[in-house]
Amino acid sequence: MSLQHVDIPPSEWGATVASSFITKSHHEPYTAIDPSRARLPKPFVVCIVGASRGIGAGTVCSYAKAGATGLVLASRRVSGLEETAAKCKALQPDVETEIVACDITSNDSVAALAQTTKDKFSRLDVVVVNSGYSGPVVLSLTETDPVTFQQAIKVNYVGTFHCAKHLIPLLLETDRGAKAFIVVSSLAAVIIRGAIANTQYCVSKLAQLKLIEHVHEQYSAQGLQSFSVHPGAVATEMAEETAPGMFKSALVDSPELCGAFCVWLTKEGNGSSWLSGRLCSANWDVDELEGRRGEVVKGDLLKIRLDV
Repeated sequence: MSLQHVDIPPSEWGATVASSFITKSHHEPYTAIDPSRARLPKPFVVCIVGASRGIGAGTVCSYAKAGATGLVLASRRVSGLEETAAKCKALQPDVETEIVACDITSNDSVAALAQTTKDKFSRLDVVVVNSGYSGPVVLSLTETDPVTFQQAIKVNYVGTFHCAKHLIPLLLETDRGAKAFIVVSSLAAVIIRGAIANTQYCVSKLAQLKLIEHVHEQYSAQGLQSFSVHPGAVATEMAEETAPGMFKSALVDSPELCGAFCVWLTKEGNGSSWLSGRLCSANWDVDELEGRRGEVVKGDLLKIRLDV
């Protein structure tokens, strides 16, 4: 099924795209991806960029539940990070946290984040890039504000490049590390019409998606796994501010669903490397997804391609 040509009511969009590949979908963490049941080796250090609220904070809490020994909480807006760190301590008193102010549109800022992580923990197992920018939903390109268009590119695409450039080396040099680089992506990257076909967001997330394919091609031979994960339809602050009113009823997914899915991807012995370089949805039932492994690998599915 080609998602870019789906033309359905916004209130049904999330459920439809989630069921287009995997028929069984979830809106909150469930037994198979319950982070408290995960096996993470010790030490295990995770850097979450965009951790102050919403999906990022949910991801932090998921890794805390899974037993991560170190968590680097980064965000341009530092105010919410202390609250997230406190939640982590309540979930796992032994976890070490480091709060870092980071603007991913700045190369120097992300370089400093990498150095702080190395200085504090001397290792890095997983990176989750959650920072994103949508801007107002505008369906006419000629009416789009050039400033917001450029901001979407700077955050969603260039910012991901900065994170890859400075944090992948630390992942690769970590002895016996999980070596996982994850971006919180969006199925909006592959749509071209409908109530949320916001060009600045869709195009920048498509560029991010293609970047992760390049990361996979360049570094998978060195053991790096790279994943693009659609987090579901979550009532984040950004979604509440920018989504059309008719779409808001579809924002039904838990902010911790994506984090639980990320833990599942990176837990010890999971064998999820076959999903590296691909786009997958946190809504998808992982048992059903595993059942389609052979088909996905043989057809090299869940990647961007040109049909001719």
